[in-house]
Amino acid sequence: MALDLNLISIIAFYSLIAIYFFIKRKNISREYGIFFLYRTQRFTSIMRSIANLSPRFWRWFGYAAVPVGFAGMFAIFAYLAYALVKLFLIPAAQPSISLVIPGVRIPGSIFVPFWYGIIALFFVIVVHEGMHGVVSEAWKLKLKSSGVGLLAFLPLAFVEPPEDKLKKQKLAVQESIFAAGAFANFVTAGIVLLITTFAIAPLASGIYVAGTQEDEPAMLAGIQAGHILTQINNAKIKYASDFVNEMQKMKPGDKIILATAEKTFSLIAAENPNAAGKAYIGINFRQNYNVPGFFHFANLLYWIFVLNIGIGIINLLPLGPIDGGRMLAVLLQSRVKNQKFAVKLFSGISSISLLLLLGNIFVPYLMRLNVI
Repeated sequence: MALDLNLISIIAFYSLIAIYFFIKRKNISREYGIFFLYRTQRFTSIMRSIANLSPRFWRWFGYAAVPVGFAGMFAIFAYLAYALVKLFLIPAAQPSISLVIPGVRIPGSIFVPFWYGIIALFFVIVVHEGMHGVVSEAWKLKLKSSGVGLLAFLPLAFVEPPEDKLKKQKLAVQESIFAAGAFANFVTAGIVLLITTFAIAPLASGIYVAGTQEDEPAMLAGIQAGHILTQINNAKIKYASDFVNEMQKMKPGDKIILATAEKTFSLIAAENPNAAGKAYIGINFRQNYNVPGFFHFANLLYWIFVLNIGIGIINLLPLGPIDGGRMLAVLLQSRVKNQKFAVKLFSGISSISLLLLLGNIFVPYLMRLNVI
């Protein structure tokens, strides 16, 4: 019986977390039943030091985040509405968003290997919450506390600015603090993209065969795990996308010539069991790099990029207490004279946002079960 490394990793990780929380139990607070928070002044001191390096820069960083935040808010709201309507009009349409839990396979969702996902997730949330804290400190709003914790079983980070003082600040200051987290995620994703494009992509060199399916064309032709394929039908393979693009041109029954630096393999494509009419040769592969072991670093950067974009944009949804909700709430309170109407308007938009989010997540599952 093969060992499930993801399951072992999950058990080991949460066992260590449980032991640590038990040791620090006097410093752990439980809130709303599912939040387990560990407060520490260490993170607060780090954020304060970063803010003090150049308060003016971080204030302008917060200002720059505001228009990006509102643009993102409109974009994610409109996109979720469009995607939900599309699901009803085109039942075969792929879900636009899905639940992602590192190491857990959820039908219809992207699978994120545990260690890539948990490290990337921790990095993303520290950047997000850390920037809320830095911009708050740059405006001399000293944080009450900060720390890390768990939302049920998902890692989280948090900062707690002085809410009473925050509410007395100008609208632009409040918005800059609320928008800073998602903006920091987008900036981080941009930096990762630049690193990938100019430092990692040049090191790509073919695809690494991680394994072959029994009795499928690749295995029958002699292709084995460990082979590095660099050519397909006289077309060079540098990136994994090169291989995927060439395979998409093929049909079942087509002859395919694959080559490594030393060998050439001839095979006949079979039909993809999951997509009728599409070619299939039965290999599991990943991007290969000239530097040994570099794949793991590149893969971690990929998930840091994806989760920064995903978590950043979802946080801008005008929903309840998350960043987008707080941005919209203070804007309505400041610009709408009738405060009762402002509260009702925000409540309505927030409710619609929640329905759109839940609809995009659960409607595809209900459709598969023929419930709707």
